[in-house]
Amino acid sequence: MLRSMNATCYIGRVLMVMVTLCLLSGGCAPLPQPAQTVSIAPDLELGLTLPGDRWVVAESAPDFLVADRAEHLEHDLVKQGKSATSEQIAEMASKRLAGSEVFIFNPSTQARLEIDFSALGPGEAFPSAGAVSRSARFAAESLEGEEGIEEVDVRTGRTKVYGSEVAYRLDAGYRAHGEDTRFVGVIGFAAPYWFYFYYTDSLRDPLDREEMEGILRSLTVTVRDGSK
Repeated sequence: MLRSMNATCYIGRVLMVMVTLCLLSGGCAPLPQPAQTVSIAPDLELGLTLPGDRWVVAESAPDFLVADRAEHLEHDLVKQGKSATSEQIAEMASKRLAGSEVFIFNPSTQARLEIDFSALGPGEAFPSAGAVSRSARFAAESLEGEEGIEEVDVRTGRTKVYGSEVAYRLDAGYRAHGEDTRFVGVIGFAAPYWFYFYYTDSLRDPLDREEMEGILRSLTVTVRDGSK
């Protein structure tokens, strides 16, 4: 009887420790319940929750982002000794932005989150956690090499995106053409899709950063039809 009681107490203590560790690590946190979903592909869905009506969800790039990307393209063409009409440059910018499936943005401040999914090709192996980490580091290095960007401070680390096998996040602060800017990149894998969440904020409203953190925490990736 005494041995049975001791075993029961031991199991109880183990369970208590496990629950405590789970709570401290966030492993027992409830899954986000997205307020809306966006269909990315027949087998792929993105769930998200917006904090209010300051943000817009769209499947095509807003005009201000097309204009911003066109300006960068024009600078690149000049550096290469090439030229193109403004209409051609705008078309090039639109085509490049069409690679992203979802845009979440604040029209007033132009803070924006670009979301892109890319399926593995036939025969491609699933990436390891190390491969995803290297992809995040490469994105950070690419940012440091962009024209007009200086005083870059970048941090990378593992993060959580519900529905994914692995995800890494990079946080960067820098000056872009003299303007203070914050960038958050989340790169991960939800079989068989790579995903890239890129947030750019020119710090015109401090509330944007706070609300975007909530949006990022709300994101869920759902892959159906046995693809995962």
